[in-house]
Parts: sequence; C-alpha cells; structure tokens
Amino acid sequence: MKRVAKVVGIVGGAIAIIWAMRDRFISVAASREPEPPVFRAAPDPTHSSAIETVDGIGPVLAGRLKDAGIDDVAKLAAASPDTIAEAAGVSGARARAWIEQARSLA
Repeated sequence: MKRVAKVVGIVGGAIAIIWAMRDRFISVAASREPEPPVFRAAPDPTHSSAIETVDGIGPVLAGRLKDAGIDDVAKLAAASPDTIAEAAGVSGARARAWIEQARSLA
C-alpha cells in the first residue's frame, strides 16, 4: 500500500509540475488574449464639419450639443464656453478645450 501511495504521489507531483509549467510548453507566438472590443467608430474624415471630430465628443455629447443647436464645428468654435458646458453637462475647462480644438479644425 505504501508503494501505491508513493507512486500516486510521484505521478501526481509530476502532473502538477507539468500543469504549472504548461505556459512554457505552449508556443508564445499564439496569443490567447482576444482583441479588445471597439466601442466607437472613428469619425468620418470626409465630413469634417461633424462635431464628433473633436476629441472627447462622442455620440452622447454630440446629441446633447445638437439639441442645443450646436451641430457642427463652426458653431462649436463660435459658441461661448458657458453655453457649451451647460448644454453638454461638462466643466468649463473641458468646454474651452473643445472650442480651441474646433477653432483649429474650422
């Protein structure tokens, strides 16, 4: 009985070591991590007046700004930071950064 237990212990230990070292035996070239999901498509470069071309403005914030009458980059560049901040629900600093980007794009 002691021999059986000893053999089972040795075989089990060998299996445990192989299991722990399995990443060393598997090729590293084949990545097992999936591609990260894409949540938002890049803005269409052919429609450069789209408000989504400004960094930080996605579909939700663009919708809020469009509801306030700011639907393109030129209107965003001409608007005041307080108007943008109130319409989009963001800070004044963020609104000023958007205006600066819009002025460089317009």
